Amino acid sequence: MRFFKYILLVIAIQVLSTNVFAQQEQDLPKGLVTSFQQGNSISLANFFSDRIELKIQDKEAIYSRSQAKQIMAKFFEKYKPKSLKKKHIGGKPDSPYFIGTLMTDNGNFRTTFLLKGSGNKALIHRLSIETE
Repeated sequence: MRFFKYILLVIAIQVLSTNVFAQQEQDLPKGLVTSFQQGNSISLANFFSDRIELKIQDKEAIYSRSQAKQIMAKFFEKYKPKSLKKKHIGGKPDSPYFIGTLMTDNGNFRTTFLLKGSGNKALIHRLSIETE
């Protein structure tokens, strides 16, 4: 009987954690990860806020959307993305964050971004790309 209760508890925890993870994934705008994986700075810039804190390796500053788009275009030219592997998605519904690894032709990068807003209206306020 004790074993049966233990199994039910494990199943309940898995179901609840799966639902929470699915809800957090829905907090990311559709197309955001795809734009990143494809190295498409133009479509990625659609997810930038008007002012974005951008850190690429050792350089960090606050840029306008158009400046950040140009910086990301140069980054994607030098480091052509292969894939973006998710490590963690968390935060609140109106401020989700993403932590992952961007795999490129010239190395891997720890990638994090923080969004503000909810659903398809969430915009990136902070983007960090650091050498792993």
